Amino acid sequence: MPDLRELYQEAFDAFTRQDYEQAVTRYQRVIESDPSFALAHQGLAEVYSRRGQLEEAVGSIRSAIKLEPDESLYHTSLSRFLQMQGKIPEAEEAAAAASRLQSGQGH
Repeated sequence: MPDLRELYQEAFDAFTRQDYEQAVTRYQRVIESDPSFALAHQGLAEVYSRRGQLEEAVGSIRSAIKLEPDESLYHTSLSRFLQMQGKIPEAEEAAAAASRLQSGQGH
């Protein structure tokens, strides 16, 4: 079996090829092998958003945030997905969290 980094790279490569079905499968395999691999949750969220599965995207990115709450990228992604859902106040909160993290102010 390939190691997790290799499997993650395969998932990312499938995503960049817009082979979203393969990307979902591979990201899910990474997460099944190591549920704490936050970047795989983020990648899965991006695939879901491209497929218009916004509830799934929000759920996946929230998983990444739980694992790495200080990663501004995840809060920025959450903001984007919430904007796409028309949840503007929540999107603005997520964007503000990302901005605080980027400026080093934390939560």
